[in-house]
Amino acid sequence: MRTSPVFARTVLRATETPIPPSYPPEAQPGSGIARAWLFVIALSWGFNWPAVKLALNEMPIWCMRAVGLTAGSSVLLVLARASGRRLRVEPRQWPVLILAGLLNIAAFNVLTAVAQTLMPTSRAVILAYTMPLWTALLARIFLGERLAPRQRAALGLGAAGLAAVLVPLGSQLGAPSVQQAIVAILGAAIAWAAGTIVMKRAGFASDPIVNTAWQLAIGAVSVWFGAVAFEATALVNLAFWPSSASGWGGLVYNSVIGIALSYFLWFGMVARLPASTASIGVLLVPVVGVAASMAIIGEEPSLADGLGFVLITAAVFINMREAH
Repeated sequence: MRTSPVFARTVLRATETPIPPSYPPEAQPGSGIARAWLFVIALSWGFNWPAVKLALNEMPIWCMRAVGLTAGSSVLLVLARASGRRLRVEPRQWPVLILAGLLNIAAFNVLTAVAQTLMPTSRAVILAYTMPLWTALLARIFLGERLAPRQRAALGLGAAGLAAVLVPLGSQLGAPSVQQAIVAILGAAIAWAAGTIVMKRAGFASDPIVNTAWQLAIGAVSVWFGAVAFEATALVNLAFWPSSASGWGGLVYNSVIGIALSYFLWFGMVARLPASTASIGVLLVPVVGVAASMAIIGEEPSLADGLGFVLITAAVFINMREAH
């Protein structure tokens, strides 16, 4: 489908050089448009969860993630260049980008995919969005950041949310597949948090869209190595492509919208909004993800999942408010 020139100009205009932080939120030009796009981003990231599930129904994990990340990073690099950004990265920044790409992108994407093949996608969404809580904990350990009372309360709520989801599983916790699913999704959340700490500790100033594009490319390369190691037969026989319209739809959505366009818009919008508004956009993602999983792939989250979702969402909200 051909992209409308008007739409393309609107997107590029909305994500140009960030407005200086000295502008008060209400005076920032384009903030109304930014809020609208923020809602679009929450929808696109939320719907990405069932889209990935549709693709995984027909593709092996490593190949699916490798194709998605390759296409997504390529599109994001093109968008970054089209918006006038320089793609060059300082040599000293590459070690940090590589480590962050392995954690934030490769590990997170592969582990969430593993979890989605072993547990309901709606449950995976709930547990994955403990990411900000793990970030706060790792910041305390590795950056020496002090946990404020609200953050301690948030961690307590998050732990209660995890218990609400996991304890009712009872005897199922002894099954290897259930254990693998839990380790994978919590490992994904921790990997994402660790990547965030790496970037924060490095503290170099450069364009976040370009940084993310290169992290995605680094993640794609590393995941291709995994595909060669673990799914060589599928690669050699070219037997990893989807076989239905729904599988292709999930793969294309994940690559173009869930990865490239969403990241591009996110970093453009977040610079134009108050932090509290941006955090609400983040909190909408798991809400949309759970609802979309119910609507598209017919999942029915349990009451325990619902309780865990409420507790974890409340914990993330409190943690974000304290951080701001």
